[in-house]
Amino acid sequence: MVRVFRGEHVDAVHTASVAVVAEAGRLVAHFGDPAAHVVLRSTAKPFQALPLASSGALDALGIDDAELAVACASHNGSDRHVAVVTRLLARSGASPQALKCGTQLPLELRLRGAYPLHGEDRDPLRHNCSGKHAGFLALSRHLAQPPAAYLEPQAVVQTAVRRAIERASELLPDSLVPAIDGCSAPTYALPLTHVALAFRNLALASAPDRDTASALARVRDAMQKEPFLISGDARFDYDLARSFPGNVVNKGGAEAIQGIGFRDPPLGIAIKVHDGGERALAPLCVAVLQTLGVLDDLSRFPLLEPHARPALRNYAGLTTGEIRVELAARA
Repeated sequence: MVRVFRGEHVDAVHTASVAVVAEAGRLVAHFGDPAAHVVLRSTAKPFQALPLASSGALDALGIDDAELAVACASHNGSDRHVAVVTRLLARSGASPQALKCGTQLPLELRLRGAYPLHGEDRDPLRHNCSGKHAGFLALSRHLAQPPAAYLEPQAVVQTAVRRAIERASELLPDSLVPAIDGCSAPTYALPLTHVALAFRNLALASAPDRDTASALARVRDAMQKEPFLISGDARFDYDLARSFPGNVVNKGGAEAIQGIGFRDPPLGIAIKVHDGGERALAPLCVAVLQTLGVLDDLSRFPLLEPHARPALRNYAGLTTGEIRVELAARA
């Protein structure tokens, strides 16, 4: 439970579920309902990029680690992000007009409270999902598929993506529940425990077959090498990645879902705030990591400390309250 305080009075409450799996894939702790079906949203992106590696597209098209990382990203839409997305898009031979993600106010401007003075809100390259879509187009080229069909759920590209998510999350074929994401790409609902399994498998590059294990390792290594490209400044994903360099993979998604995988200790963690309250997600992630002993002394992690119990301020900048997390773990 996450309580939002105004002064010392509870102003709002968010409830959440958490699933934690260990190296052997066993559920070792949970909060709330670990069997709850949750929609992956952008938490799926590292797994949606797996076919780029398993198909041979990375090597065939010369896709580098930065470009693979941005294919896994919900990026801020900064100039650096746009430059890397543009490079990846060029691998497919497509133009920005081929991107079907739509347009939005870039996260970078939203976080700074800035206005789009140069048409940034009409530029599909600055959409937070543009890297993922550029990756799909690159896969389309490698598989000799029509680029206009890259989002069709039953076509070759998205079938490969769906199978990759099933393998990573240890689910049987055709057991994912389909939906459409905010960027128009297919996304899926699955049990929270299997989201945790997917992130454990990503962190450990663990899979029963060599091709999937190799693809997981390449995606993991790219995410760890280029954490800024996965999100950007003032983002919890970036702060967590920099706090555990080379040891963690993590990815958030819309409506307050987060997947986290550690190599040491070998853990997969999936967190979902049920009402989609994103303000509750980062404090909850920090509290879970503290409870698990991963964050043994928060003062040693200055990038994460501000996320633990964030203050709330009004439009005049006055502190009006804070967010506090209460956990009751069950093993």
